[in-house]
Amino acid sequence: MIITFNNLIFSQRIDNENLAVTHGPWLQNLDANGVTIIWTTNKPAVPGVNITFPDGKVRLVRNSHDGIVDGGGVLHKVRIDGLEPGNSYKYAIHSVQVMKYQAYKVYYGDTLIKKPESFKTLPSKSDLVKFLVVNDVHNNSGKMASYFKNGNISEKDFCIFNGDMVDFLQSTEELFSGFIDSAVTYFAKTKPFYYVRGNHETRGYQARQVKNYFDYKDGKFYYSFDFGQIHFTILDCGEDKPDNNKNYFGLADYDRYRDEELEWLKSEVKSEAFRNAKKRIVIVHMPILKEQKQNYGMKYLSDNFGPLLHTSGVNLMISAHTHRNAYYESGKTGFNYPLLVNSNNSFVEVVVDNKEIKAVVKDITGKQLAEYIIN
Repeated sequence: MIITFNNLIFSQRIDNENLAVTHGPWLQNLDANGVTIIWTTNKPAVPGVNITFPDGKVRLVRNSHDGIVDGGGVLHKVRIDGLEPGNSYKYAIHSVQVMKYQAYKVYYGDTLIKKPESFKTLPSKSDLVKFLVVNDVHNNSGKMASYFKNGNISEKDFCIFNGDMVDFLQSTEELFSGFIDSAVTYFAKTKPFYYVRGNHETRGYQARQVKNYFDYKDGKFYYSFDFGQIHFTILDCGEDKPDNNKNYFGLADYDRYRDEELEWLKSEVKSEAFRNAKKRIVIVHMPILKEQKQNYGMKYLSDNFGPLLHTSGVNLMISAHTHRNAYYESGKTGFNYPLLVNSNNSFVEVVVDNKEIKAVVKDITGKQLAEYIIN
């Protein structure tokens, strides 16, 4: 718009763009009693979620921290607790645009309410669990979409992204173009995914912001969760080279970080949830096994994490990183668990019931490459 005043011409930019969702929503940290819903908008907003309970009642949920309601940014994360196990819920993201945010004056703009989606909380007991494992996509979202289609993601309970989903992170937009947007398109609005950090996601300026786009138990990249009869232990491998490697420019501190993680793992394998589980599955990007030639990071994991897991009753470890398919029976890993390593050109379908763990490796077309049964 051009404004004339006393023969002077001023140019005024009019913002005609409506408030809109730019990415998401995607589900995180789903358990028997709650879920976290994340999305982004094109303008700053106050986030909320309209949650519809099985009895039809609707409640608007907004989160607050330290007495202040969350709002004013474009990345939105709402945690909903107090739900019941095994129930279906509908939700609709609710965003209110913040046009001006001052100490004593706040102006609101558009209110955006999206169409309802649905999810189901985890059951307190479940004998059958199905999930998909994808890794080392390295920004190839087209390949990953083929994995979702040929892996029948709609029939699975969740998906695990086991690291190196991108090459590096100079911009957080690479998270979306690399894998989050595809996940949202195929399943993540209604089913959760669990993101395991690989060594490539530690690289780049925006690697420090990765955690903001997910919801981790206790705010750590290493964590555990229960799904049905399975206890999952998620480990963070860190980088593959020594901290003083020239490629890290003095900004790596993974030795100390892995020492801290090791102390957590000592408590994890002693926990009631771990010890009382019928089956225990460990997910980690770098394989943990004894081999003569290993990079620095893998050797640390083998020397320190391996012996601890050796005596803990792990039923299966699923890893990635090497860009080749391999399977090691429990007697050949050097530790007392079998290890499945998935390549960068395949995905894994896992089905767990009362009798066994069945892992089927398939290529990008859905052709079966191998099948492994763990009784």
